[in-house]
Amino acid sequence: MPAYNAEKYIEEAIQSVLKQTYTNWELIIVNDCSTDKTEQIIKKYQEQDQRIRLCSLTKNQGVANARNCVKTRLVLPEADF
Repeated sequence: MPAYNAEKYIEEAIQSVLKQTYTNWELIIVNDCSTDKTEQIIKKYQEQDQRIRLCSLTKNQGVANARNCVKTRLVLPEADF
């Protein structure tokens, strides 16, 4: 989930995932160099639930590059889908 200056909405978005009845998920949030409290809010949830992962960019690169962060910066497990 890409996030940029989303402090007003990020908590609601994370809560909607946490409330799902399906429990075998992983939420990867890419903070695209937000200047508000987005990253702090994400970190609060990350401390409470290991299924939430954060990838923070040091330069705002836009939504497409934020999504690519998952491919280039995080080691994802291999799985059969």
